[in-house]
Amino acid sequence: MATDQDRAIDLNGDTRLNVASLLLEPVGATREIRVSLPRLELGDGLAATDVIAPARLTRLKGQILVKADVTGTVRLECVTCLTEYDQPIRESFSESFHQTVDVRTGSGLTKPRERLLAGDEDEEPGFVIDDNHEIDLAEALRQWIVLSIPMQPSCGPDCPGPLLRSTDPEQAGDARLAGLASLLDDDVELSDR
Repeated sequence: MATDQDRAIDLNGDTRLNVASLLLEPVGATREIRVSLPRLELGDGLAATDVIAPARLTRLKGQILVKADVTGTVRLECVTCLTEYDQPIRESFSESFHQTVDVRTGSGLTKPRERLLAGDEDEEPGFVIDDNHEIDLAEALRQWIVLSIPMQPSCGPDCPGPLLRSTDPEQAGDARLAGLASLLDDDVELSDR
């Protein structure tokens, strides 16, 4: 882990970072970090692999703004041909992490703490800096990766499409539905009269 102001802090396999020293600096101070994760669970059996997220942390009044560019890969199933493929992910986001404990005194910041932890209905709770002055980027990364997953995953322009059982137009219908097809034929005859 680098501590120089000029270099990025590397978080290899971890998403937690202590920001106490940044909270002691004036508003506008920044830190560069780089998160590298071999795997990040997304829920519902999905996982992102090879997640890389360079980010800039900026000290604001009572919070830290995290701006990040995340890349990775998610294994998905194509909705057309049902084969699995690797979907590349690329997303940029900004999230605020709100301070709940004063870094100098250790006392709780009553107004933000009550609003964030009590779940004020008017405001979204968002992300918080915990009592140990640490931020955890895992949930923010997970949410933004999930948002970048396409709603209709497709393996690409060379997708073979659904597997066809027959190309013979005479056998295009399912034999189990032949009785219903005959009703359609009756409707056509009635409408021709």
